[in-house]
Amino acid sequence: MGDVFEESLFNKQPRQFNEIDVRARAFAANYCGNTIIRDSIFQVVTNYARKRELSVEILRYPFKDEELWAFTFVKKGTLFLCVNSELSMCKQFFAAAHELYHIHCYAEDIEPGIITSGSLLESKTVDDRAMSQEDLEANAFAGLLLMPDNMLDEQIKMYGITGEMISVDDILTLMELFALPFKAVVLRLAENHNITAAKAQNLLKTDASFVSERMKLTGKALGWQQNSKELVHFGTLLDDMKNNRDKELLTDSREESDREYLEKIRKGFWNEY
Repeated sequence: MGDVFEESLFNKQPRQFNEIDVRARAFAANYCGNTIIRDSIFQVVTNYARKRELSVEILRYPFKDEELWAFTFVKKGTLFLCVNSELSMCKQFFAAAHELYHIHCYAEDIEPGIITSGSLLESKTVDDRAMSQEDLEANAFAGLLLMPDNMLDEQIKMYGITGEMISVDDILTLMELFALPFKAVVLRLAENHNITAAKAQNLLKTDASFVSERMKLTGKALGWQQNSKELVHFGTLLDDMKNNRDKELLTDSREESDREYLEKIRKGFWNEY
């Protein structure tokens, strides 16, 4: 399956990984609470933006390109987070958490340059090698936020999962609980010292087709592998249009032109299906 462990922040820069771990814990305490996040990651982004007084629009479209996971950019003071809804749900959650780190760095003035120039998350950044230091940190942050150490230990104990005896089916159980991709779960187990580096690398060599077969047979994590390409979410654009209409802020011609434009965008995403 790839060199995810070797290329991880945990393996390459353990001191920096510890710093990101502290940052992720502090972030969770302030913006997430003590809960498994899963599909609530989009609400977490919104809550963070609210508390930091940021203008953020979350857009979800089927980009017809599984290599493209997400991108974030700033336009006229508004942050736009765009996630590919054609991806499996678990990948969408990881992508959102990854981009959240870039937004966090921008908001806290840690490293605003990435978002200012535009952040682009492709599959190779997660599955192979991060091309920038901040992407490397963002991968670690996403895993730590979506699968915190204390909750991971709790679920491992609850389900009787034993370290070096861990199986692919055990990984699927954790994938079901935390809604994360296979590689991300294996990496988190290594980062949390539930398994050794050697065990992690062995698990990462598991053929993807075998993992898919076990999912179908056991039903574990299967729901999180579905995409949501039917979902085309325009952030608050539709709400804003309704508000403008209700308050009669737009002329009839402007309202109609705005509606036609949004419909054109919607059809543009679907015309190849």
